[in-house]
Amino acid sequence: MPALSARLRKLFAKTKLVILPEDYLLIHLPLDARQIPAEWYRPATTRFAVFIREPRGITLAITRRKWLRMRNLFKKYEVSGPMKVVTFDIEIPLDVHGYIAPITKTLADGGISVVLVSTYVCDHILVRKEDLPRSIRLLRQFRESCKG
Repeated sequence: MPALSARLRKLFAKTKLVILPEDYLLIHLPLDARQIPAEWYRPATTRFAVFIREPRGITLAITRRKWLRMRNLFKKYEVSGPMKVVTFDIEIPLDVHGYIAPITKTLADGGISVVLVSTYVCDHILVRKEDLPRSIRLLRQFRESCKG
């Protein structure tokens, strides 16, 4: 991987890692799955949720607690987890290139698989719950190396 630009190093050094306290699950639903009721997305009860529809199915990332309450709505599904959500709490200007690549490489080199979720405001990763301590240690070491 090429050396990080000064701009990227500065952004990484200022990035705050936020770990959401809930356990999350990744759910795969078939395309013909029942529509998910809007009540499952209310801000009062949903800190973080992901819904992605693609040609091969629907993927959800939701809390374990919420899934246990809604799983009876569906006949067929696949579940993976538990997962933890790590948020990179910094707004990245849209003209910045290569912010997430060193993060995922750092974790991949540490043998950690991630599911990446990028939004307009910031980036998030989902890591297996058992990998969270090692993930955070590697990410903090990477962030500290960018401060020098």
